[in-house]
Amino acid sequence: MVRFGPHVVALIDFLGQSEEMEKWNFSPDTPEQMAEWLSAIRNSRGRVLEWRKNFEELFRQLKADSDAYMNQKTADLPPQLRKELAEYRQTPLHTAHFSDTLIFYSPLQNEREYRQVSNAASMINTCGVLMLKALTEGTVFRGAIEVGMLSQFPTGDPYGPALANAHALEAKVARYPRIIVGSRLVSYLHDTSENSDTRWPTNANRKIAALCQGLIAQDTDGYWIVDYLNDAFTPDATNRSLAETVQSQACAFVQTEHEQFMKEGNRKLAERYWRLLAYFRSRGVT
Repeated sequence: MVRFGPHVVALIDFLGQSEEMEKWNFSPDTPEQMAEWLSAIRNSRGRVLEWRKNFEELFRQLKADSDAYMNQKTADLPPQLRKELAEYRQTPLHTAHFSDTLIFYSPLQNEREYRQVSNAASMINTCGVLMLKALTEGTVFRGAIEVGMLSQFPTGDPYGPALANAHALEAKVARYPRIIVGSRLVSYLHDTSENSDTRWPTNANRKIAALCQGLIAQDTDGYWIVDYLNDAFTPDATNRSLAETVQSQACAFVQTEHEQFMKEGNRKLAERYWRLLAYFRSRGVT
């Protein structure tokens, strides 16, 4: 059965993979060539699969942390209401991939017919955390997150305008390593945060949407992005020092890449890393 409905979609494209794949575009004849061949595969396909696993694990960990927090806060509520809250939070994550592109999607309305925003929050948070982590490890990607209609076929393949729009944002708008937040998602967060309904599902969504708005910002070209250097990603003051260290490590990698491309005369890539470096500096990271 084909399922249709509104979804949040994140599309992640790893950069530089064409060059990595070209390194194993031969048939190995010697043990030395075999070792080189396997190493190249691990640095391309293996790396993409590793980051897919990282995304899935972090998304589910963030959700588990959120559920644990909610269980603590609702411990004194009547059992029936606690049951309804648990059903409201049931949110599946689906994944797909094509070559060096990863796709993550989750319905905005779960099987219990609860409309929610928590999965969009987890998507934004996960993409931001992993973007910073990737830069510290020398892995570069860009992406986009958007909401809209999506269909899921029995084979597990997603298809629909939400995916098409996320792909267009990543391919035509992102340009340099950043995560674009689509206009429909921005509007969804705004409308949800402004909803004056005081009943508990809407009240919960309103609070989460307001928190999400602190995780995004407008870039210099007017597009909304995941603002992963924002303090909202490290609200715990005890982790501030660690966060600053990680940010500095990522900034050092970006600066090295910019300088290398300038030295090589690759103005296209140098300009893209200059824009990324400008983002770090705009947040006071050096």
